[in-house]
Parts: sequence; structure tokens; C-alpha cells
Amino acid sequence: MNSNVEEQYSGTATENALVEGRKAFLGFLAKRLGNRADSEDVFQEFCIRVLTRKDQLRDVERMDAWLYAILRSTMNDHFRKATRRSRLAVAVARDPHQLVADAPVQMARPCTCPSRLLTELRTVDAKLIRRIDFGEEDRKIVAADMGLNRNALGVRLHRARAALREAIQYHCGACCLEDPDDCYCPV
Repeated sequence: MNSNVEEQYSGTATENALVEGRKAFLGFLAKRLGNRADSEDVFQEFCIRVLTRKDQLRDVERMDAWLYAILRSTMNDHFRKATRRSRLAVAVARDPHQLVADAPVQMARPCTCPSRLLTELRTVDAKLIRRIDFGEEDRKIVAADMGLNRNALGVRLHRARAALREAIQYHCGACCLEDPDDCYCPV
């Protein structure tokens, strides 16, 4: 089979698996989430993720495992979002006196030094950090672009991060060591 036919078959098989497995996926979610509305929401997000990543499916024979891995990931993201929403609701419901007491934390200026200090690194290191840490590109793609295997990429990324950490500590000093979430470095 040529690659276009394989991609088309994989896409069709993926779509069929979503349609045919809808009831099973919703049952899986309903058991874990406890209500139908959340299950439907997570299922919709799951379908979007599957359809946007269908080209990542390598073996159609292992589609069920691949689908359930994405489903669990989507469900975990839902739990994380729910936790953030509940923390926000608690923060909003606080007494105004507590809000005034928390003002320094709320007014904190997160450290933006790392993005500015990238220019002090080697070009290769800066590019690697921009792509993987800031751009959140897939390591596999970056490794292929750079002609490296994943282990070599990991070593280079580790060294690039160490160089950036050193530059940050040199530039920021006590600010970085005390509280990186409230930067008072000169801009």
C-alpha cells in the first residue's frame, strides 16, 4: 500500500472506531466522571484529539490501546481543569480582607529573564530551548530536524537548560533564588 492509501485507511478506520466505540467510550467516562454532561464534554474533546492525531497511529491493529491512551489523557486533563476551576472559585469566594492580605502575591511579576537571556547562550542551545520548552514542539520532530536520535537530543537539551540556569542565576542572583514568581530584576 502506498502512504496516501495507508493514511486514508487509517483516517477512515479511526473515524469508524470513534463512531462504533462511542457507547463504550462514554460508559468508560461516565464510570469515572460520575455524570453524563461531563462525559459528553470529555468525549467531544477526545474525538477532536483523535482526529487531529490520526496520522500518529502507527499500527491499526493496536488502535484500541491507542484510543484508550488518548481517552485517559483527555480525562486527566479534564480533572486538572476541574481542580483549577475549584481553586479559582475558592479564591473568588474569599473574604475581601484575605484578598488584601494576598495582594503582594497577586501583584507578583513573574520572571521573564529566561526568554531575554536566551541571546547569551549558544545559538544551537537557544534554538533548542525555544523549540522544546517555549514552543512545546515534539521532541521526536526536533530530533529529526537536527539529525539526532532522541537520547542525543535529551543530552543537548539538558546541557542547554543548565547553561540557561547558570545565566539566570548570574543575571538574577538573589531574585531567582528567593522567589522566581516575583521578579524584581531590572528590565
